[in-house]
Amino acid sequence: MAIDYLFLIRHGDTKANEQGINAGPLDFPLSKKGKKEIEFEAKTLSKMKISSAYSSPVFRAVETAKILARPHKLEVKVLEDLTEAKFKTKFVGKKGREHILTTPNAFAETYQEMQDRVVKAVEGIAKKESGNAIAVSHGDVITGYLHHVVERKIGSRNRYYVLHPDPGALSVIDFKEDIPKLVLFNYHRRLFEKF
Repeated sequence: MAIDYLFLIRHGDTKANEQGINAGPLDFPLSKKGKKEIEFEAKTLSKMKISSAYSSPVFRAVETAKILARPHKLEVKVLEDLTEAKFKTKFVGKKGREHILTTPNAFAETYQEMQDRVVKAVEGIAKKESGNAIAVSHGDVITGYLHHVVERKIGSRNRYYVLHPDPGALSVIDFKEDIPKLVLFNYHRRLFEKF
């Protein structure tokens, strides 16, 4: 067996997100805004054939996954390797938006360790399931997996990226923060016809 498509989704907004708190493993529920965002995603995904749903064990991710899985009448399977990037205890619950690539000293695991575990988790889903799957995780973890997907190595030193938009596709870059962030890639009207 092997999945066709994986819908990799970050959990919805929580009060921790809104207040700039490093939630880590703490149980912050989705905010009203977060629930509304995820209900919109669930409605969009309800038109697709989804055969399985996975989640990080952290409450906000499980809550998100349950909303997304509901229209498909699926039970959410929890995978430890989809969990949040592991903060050092002194940073958990504190204000400050540490990210594993920009503030690695705040984390109890390296970027490579985090990336390796999420790649292992996704490869496990891809081999075990068939059809389309949902996986809910966290920002840094999803970034680590996407980095794995788009970067290719040529030999021992050279690397290149395989992002390539389809004709007529829309991509959106957010410039509101110091570092530009890709928020939508390769969106076009034919995109959802595949699912």
